[in-house]
Amino acid sequence: YLEKFLPDNVKYHGLDFDGHQDYSCDLNKPPIPIPDNKFDIILCLETLEHTIYPHRVIKEILRIAKPDARFFLSMPNEYNFYCRFNFLIGRKTSVQLPPFAVVERAGHVQTPRVQDIVNFFSTYIDVKEIEYRWHSRSSVHGSPFKKFLSGIFDSIIDSLANIYPSMFARVVVVTGDLR
Repeated sequence: YLEKFLPDNVKYHGLDFDGHQDYSCDLNKPPIPIPDNKFDIILCLETLEHTIYPHRVIKEILRIAKPDARFFLSMPNEYNFYCRFNFLIGRKTSVQLPPFAVVERAGHVQTPRVQDIVNFFSTYIDVKEIEYRWHSRSSVHGSPFKKFLSGIFDSIIDSLANIYPSMFARVVVVTGDLR
């Protein structure tokens, strides 16, 4: 779905789980079927938490990036207040896997905290910018009134995400260059 936002002079190649795919592979079984040093820009948005071996996957991503590539990487903060509240009342979110389960669906295998995410990405790229964002699905779905109220709530929580990311950030977005 990102391709529609790009200018015509940008060629997009997808390795998406859903939707547009130019390359098909299981990220848990490298290598990615793409030649070395192919891409100027790499987007890996909310993907690595679904993989069993995120370090192997990020190394493959680095392999297919050109030496001067720019990276846009994100992962969810599994310890934001919403997830913590659900845990306290004994409810799982839709992406949490049951304990002791064999991973057979696209749930969150990795459950990193904000600092874990920043440290992970900093190991592999020269981080230039970190954004802490909150967004709920309620501001996109539902009646116009529900979207309006959710939008107000989301903007308040989003501003708190920059003050106290470990509690209020839903997602951590890192931008950087190859080391």
